Amino acid sequence: MKYLFSYLLVIFGTLPIFAQNPDVKFAGELRKIMLDADLSTKIRLDTIPRQNLFAIGVVDSLQGEICIINGKPLVSSIKDTYIKTDTTMNHGASMLVYAYVQNWKVITIEQDVNGLEELELLVKRLASENGIDATRPFPFMAKTWIKNMSYQVIDWQSGVIHTSDTHSQFAHELWHSASTIMLAGFYSENHKGIYTSYDSKINVHAITSDPLTAGHLETIETFGKIAIYLPDNNGTSKNVAVEALKLQEY
Repeated sequence: MKYLFSYLLVIFGTLPIFAQNPDVKFAGELRKIMLDADLSTKIRLDTIPRQNLFAIGVVDSLQGEICIINGKPLVSSIKDTYIKTDTTMNHGASMLVYAYVQNWKVITIEQDVNGLEELELLVKRLASENGIDATRPFPFMAKTWIKNMSYQVIDWQSGVIHTSDTHSQFAHELWHSASTIMLAGFYSENHKGIYTSYDSKINVHAITSDPLTAGHLETIETFGKIAIYLPDNNGTSKNVAVEALKLQEY
């Protein structure tokens, strides 16, 4: 038995030790929004605990975008052609994906990112290299300088029949350039059509500070350093979410 135990230590000691991925939960599904026009409330933000909460989603009736980092909500919507961002939890969501992350590990590298596909590959590679099981869903953040970026805030018009074709008519596209921004997202290889699109493994929201907005990321070009934040449930890292969000004081 002693020799068997020693043998197992040698064998398993050579394998990567994955950090425990945080439990990723979701309410509502993108495919039901897009295919079944189900815009109803699936969860209310004020019914879930806020401490260490990390989430992205869409407001019920498709009346805005939701992003929550470290329990701090940013809910952006279109009012009279202007974008407005509310910082309360007094909202419902047609779709929300969320997790609780107490500690984050930051990896900063010199690499330009051109497009969502490159971002997806970068997130997966760094996660796999830093103790995250990339076959299971996990949240991530990024902080970087952008050359150009576009993101959307949905503002669905009541009374219009929602279809995949009409959806884009009410998705207001916003552009941002030459500034530092935050990204908040989830990676999953098994939730296409649920909280990622059918052609992607990530769902990402962008956060800007001037003006303070959060919306669904569509295109991105970065320059220079990019910092990727990954959950560290071993507790060896401090909570860097507050430091990461210093680009906007809210």
